[in-house]
Amino acid sequence: MTNNAIPPELEFADDGDDMRQHDRRLNRTRLVAWIVIGALILTGGGATVLALIFG
Repeated sequence: MTNNAIPPELEFADDGDDMRQHDRRLNRTRLVAWIVIGALILTGGGATVLALIFG
């Protein structure tokens, strides 16, 4: 028997760090996407209003 205290079936178990990093990255990507969408709507709407005002 070896001195290893970790059972062989758990030796390479995932502790969930990868999923937390994946979730954070996904949330950051969604946030950036919404900011870009909002900026496009605001600038597009602003351009439309200016075009209507100045003909």
